[in-house]
Amino acid sequence: MSYSYAQTYFPPLPALEVVLRSPGGDSLGPFPALIDTGADMTLVPSPFLEQLSARPFSGGFLRSQWGERHPIDLFLLDFQIADLTLPGVEVAGDQHSREVLLGRNVLNLLILLLDGPSKTTDMLSNRPRSLR
Repeated sequence: MSYSYAQTYFPPLPALEVVLRSPGGDSLGPFPALIDTGADMTLVPSPFLEQLSARPFSGGFLRSQWGERHPIDLFLLDFQIADLTLPGVEVAGDQHSREVLLGRNVLNLLILLLDGPSKTTDMLSNRPRSLR
């Protein structure tokens, strides 16, 4: 499956299209989710969590790239990406953003090819022979 980079940024950002599902079965999406290989975990905007009636299971702290520490609530959501379902993904509620940011807790479960020149992200079902 191939996805276009998010063109609203310069330079454009790699992205995947996702559907979010709460444990209760409500769903939201599909919409682009930005790929951030530097983020430890996935962030979901608080309004999305409210629309899904998601309930926090724990609290914690996140440290920004500038070293600032922020309190967060943690939630469990299912992620649908193409025909793949990732159940019970731990996400942090983000009160400051309007975009889903996919961190390494999701990215490390996927085989992705970021093609910068064509500005596409491909989600692969198997490793290409050249990467084995």
